[in-house]
Amino acid sequence: MGSNALRISPAAHLQRIVSVLEKAPAISYILDSDLRFLYCNAAWDEFAVENGAPALARGAVIGEDLFQFVPPVLKSFYSRIFDEVRRTGLVWSHIYQCSSPDNFRTFRMLIHRLVSGGLLVTNALTVERPHAHRVEPEPDIYRNEHGLICMCSHCRCSRRCDHPEQWDFVPAHFALVPFAVTHGLCPVCRAYFYPTF
Repeated sequence: MGSNALRISPAAHLQRIVSVLEKAPAISYILDSDLRFLYCNAAWDEFAVENGAPALARGAVIGEDLFQFVPPVLKSFYSRIFDEVRRTGLVWSHIYQCSSPDNFRTFRMLIHRLVSGGLLVTNALTVERPHAHRVEPEPDIYRNEHGLICMCSHCRCSRRCDHPEQWDFVPAHFALVPFAVTHGLCPVCRAYFYPTF
């Protein structure tokens, strides 16, 4: 059985994967060898619409460089992971947080190397529940001297300027336009989720 799988052409292999992903609930995408979007599944589109970003549906991202959508603070981390998966062929697994204003959510990301040299990335929802604690924003305690709010790229908490070691979950900040937010990693996420970063 294993020898037959190796005889499938890269194009046929990719088509088989796409036919499965299109019906899968995990938010999935395929990157080419240059880390450009080659395919995104229907769950990707549903997630984009449900989270107020219909402009990021697959029709808009196919052919685009993945790193144009990754916060700068995480680019070197993911670049290293993609290189490692391509080099070793080992599947990489990572739990990350992607909460909405109403719900706490975590996903499990798996990255697989494809025969074609590209990468398959799946993101399966592992936890979804209402937030236990929310902070309503106080004027200006989160805005730095440039008027920007620093939001953790992982847990989406916002850093306080009056107490920089404190990061609060402020759902109102999710709706801010991108140029009003800068990204970082809070100390807890850096230590727990990105210990080698």
